[in-house]
Amino acid sequence: MKNNILIMKKTTLLLLVFSSIFYLNAFSQKIYTSADVFTEKKMVWYGLDFTHCKFIGQPTIHGNFYKAPDYVVKYFFRDWNMIPLKEGEKYDIGKAFDKDYIYFDIDTVLARGQRYKSDSLIAFSNAYTLNTTTFPDVIKSYGGIASEGIGVVYLVESYNSINELATYYCIVFDVASKKILLQEKITGRPQGGSVKTYWAGAFREALEKNVKVYKKWKKGAMVK
Repeated sequence: MKNNILIMKKTTLLLLVFSSIFYLNAFSQKIYTSADVFTEKKMVWYGLDFTHCKFIGQPTIHGNFYKAPDYVVKYFFRDWNMIPLKEGEKYDIGKAFDKDYIYFDIDTVLARGQRYKSDSLIAFSNAYTLNTTTFPDVIKSYGGIASEGIGVVYLVESYNSINELATYYCIVFDVASKKILLQEKITGRPQGGSVKTYWAGAFREALEKNVKVYKKWKKGAMVK
């Protein structure tokens, strides 16, 4: 009888140990560093975050388009985010970051975009810039399905029709800790005959520049 009780106690103890190990493995998250950005072949794409963006000036090809900023927020924020999913060959995020697999987790920025107050969208001054010290708080606010990995977002600063230039901040971060690993300001020239293609063209050029930015980062990290 005593032997049976002893065996039961040992079995219970082993089950508790294995359960604890399983629990830790199931809920532990790998923390990535800036060096991992260049060795990891997968990346989570969070999309184009427009929640701090200003549209500056009034391009003639758009007519009275900017008199209806609600339409931009409701439709085009989403449309511009969907382009890499629909036209992956032209808007090749994997190539921009030298990755074999890109996981799209754009629901966070889509939801944030819909909460943007459209009456704040239009500006007519070239002086608008983002405060980079706020970026860590922006990244910490992101949710999404991915719980770990290397994430990247394009934080849109401005779509400037006066200078004919789109300005983005490419921010690479650890998904689990939300720590920013790398960031770079990247610009793109708009091109196209409609509102949608005009600024989509700027994003495409920014992604093409991103290839050189990534190589610069990698060289600075002394990774072959």
